[in-house]
Amino acid sequence: MSVRTTNQILLNNDYDLHEDIEKNRVNKEPEPKKKKSWKHRVKIILIIIFSLMLLGSIGLFLFFKTGLFQEYKELWVQTAMTTMKHQYLATWFMSDKEINDIMKSLEVVNNEDSELNVIELPKEEEIKDSKPKENQINVDKITGSNYVGFVMTISDPSKVKFVDSRKSNMGTKLSEICKKHKAIAGINAGGFTDPNGGGMGHQLCEPTIIDKKLLFGNKNQKMSLIALTERGELVLGKYTYQEAMNIGIQSGLQFGPYIIVNGHNQIQKSNAGGLHPRMAIGQKKDGTMIFVCIDGRQPGYSIGATQLELQNIFEKYGAYNAANLDGGSSATMYYDGKVINKTSTPIGERYLPNAIIVTK
Repeated sequence: MSVRTTNQILLNNDYDLHEDIEKNRVNKEPEPKKKKSWKHRVKIILIIIFSLMLLGSIGLFLFFKTGLFQEYKELWVQTAMTTMKHQYLATWFMSDKEINDIMKSLEVVNNEDSELNVIELPKEEEIKDSKPKENQINVDKITGSNYVGFVMTISDPSKVKFVDSRKSNMGTKLSEICKKHKAIAGINAGGFTDPNGGGMGHQLCEPTIIDKKLLFGNKNQKMSLIALTERGELVLGKYTYQEAMNIGIQSGLQFGPYIIVNGHNQIQKSNAGGLHPRMAIGQKKDGTMIFVCIDGRQPGYSIGATQLELQNIFEKYGAYNAANLDGGSSATMYYDGKVINKTSTPIGERYLPNAIIVTK
């Protein structure tokens, strides 16, 4: 072919320099993808599972067996060991000695009794001249970093009473207790044993005095009482039954720890008591009674509060004396015809052996 002919072909675009390359691309069949065998897939899954288990084991070791996360470990142990059914969350990973050391380091020791006759209770004529009875009770909804709760203040402490709510073989729900006594408000009070998890709520496990009668306990032994005198003064202290009668105690029960005594804070450690639903009672120096109910064990709504957080709440409300009552799934607050908090169990209110009510 002459040079002229070749140039003519190129000028007329009769020849594509990339033609053969494109043909090869079109005609070339794609290489089939190699299918991974089921053995290979199983191998990958096993490697992933093993890696996760290894990382989990390392994480558990660092958490439970070193001091890298000491504060969180203490909170974990306190929370687990102060429940009835979930202590395994600590005992599975730690020895009895390790658990006992943590529990002892966070133990609240109450060595101070509340002073008697220092609460300035309102006189009868002052109460009559004050606001209408329906306005004597105030309820505030409160929130913290881990909790939602309610604070109830009662300006007339003479309206606050302990009541025995046991029947022959079971306790009574708080709403029923309040309706029976025509009470405008109420909270749960003392603890009880729960054989086989039946939740019948009638078997007392701590010294209890109601209407001057010792319902459970030894008359000759000292009791760490949370009590009310006939004049409406909250008393925190260790007394025998006769000593309690001598100072005018009407009703009371053993529980704790004490949160504030004579204006002195009793809780020093941030993790004391762990995170739980809580119930507590306090009193200002002017006689105003304070109930604090904290919801818990409900992720997304409220986990619970420590005893230090409980103390902070009472301190904010000006409590002169305050003490922790039975919490957990028993923590229930009633006001104006209904339970106002969210109890931590799906079944709602528990059956209770006793309660603290506010009469109209």
